[in-house]
Amino acid sequence: MYLAAWMSAIDISDTQSKIIVIGLAVILFLWLYIRTARSFRSMATARLERLHQSLGLYSCAAGLLDSETALDLSPDHEPEPESLILLLQQCKAAPLITTDVLEAIDAYIKERDASRHLQLQKALDREISRRIREQSSIIRSLDNPGWGTGFWKLIRPAVPFAALMLILYWSLQLYQEFQTQNIPALSWTSAELWMRFVSCLAAVISFYFAVMTPREDPPRASYSILALLMSAVALAHFASLTAAPYILAVQLILFVSGFAINPKRSRRDRPYAGSAELLDDSEEERVQS
Repeated sequence: MYLAAWMSAIDISDTQSKIIVIGLAVILFLWLYIRTARSFRSMATARLERLHQSLGLYSCAAGLLDSETALDLSPDHEPEPESLILLLQQCKAAPLITTDVLEAIDAYIKERDASRHLQLQKALDREISRRIREQSSIIRSLDNPGWGTGFWKLIRPAVPFAALMLILYWSLQLYQEFQTQNIPALSWTSAELWMRFVSCLAAVISFYFAVMTPREDPPRASYSILALLMSAVALAHFASLTAAPYILAVQLILFVSGFAINPKRSRRDRPYAGSAELLDDSEEERVQS
C-alpha cells in the first residue's frame, strides 16, 4: 500500500523531474564506475604483491634444491642443511601455495630421498613458471594493455550500474503488471509473473558474478560458464510469459549442476608408489597369501 502511494506520488512526466532523475542516475553511475575501477586496480596490485612474495620463497627454495642436487653428484657429499627445511616450511605459508606444491613439500620433509627431491623440484619449477606467466600478464594488462583488454577494462566497471538498473527495471515491470492488469494474487498468471521476476533476478546476479569474479583456475572458469548459461537462458523470456516456469526450471538445473564441478582430486587422495597406503595393502595381501 505504501509502495503504491509512493509510486503514484512520484511524477516524472514534467521536464524538471526528468532532469533530476537523470542527474541522480548519472551521479550514481559515476560513483559506481569510479569505485569499481579503483577496486579492480587495488585487486590487481594486491595480487601482484602475493605473487611477488610467493615467487621469492619458491625461487629461494628451488635454488637450494638445485645446490643440493649438485652436492649429491659431488664425491664429498655433505648432510642436508637445515636452512632448506626451514625455507620449505616458510614456502608452506606462501600466499599462493597450491595443493600440489604443499603435498610435495610435506612428502619431501617426511621422506628425504632422491625421488621426493626430484618430485619437489619439478613441482616448484612448474609453479614458478606458472606464476611468472601470471605476473607478466597482470603487469602487461596494467601498463600496456591490448585493444581488447583495454576495451574490456573500460566497460567492465559499468557492469554494477547496469545490473542495478536491470534489477530496478524488472521490479518496476512486476509492479506495473499487477497494477495495470488487476491480476489476482492467487492465480497461475501471478505465479508466472513471480517466476519470471525470480528468473530475471537470478540471471542478472549470475551475469554479475560471472563477469566481476576473477577466473584464475579451471573450477572458477567452469562456474563462470554455468553462470553465463543461466543468464543466457533468461533471454527466452522475450518469447512469452508462459515460458517462465520452464526457464526457471532450466536455471535451477544449471545451478544444481554446479555442485558436481569439483577441483581435481588431490594427490593426497591418490596414493603414489611407495606410499604408506599402498605398502599397507601389499603387506596385507602378502600376509593373506
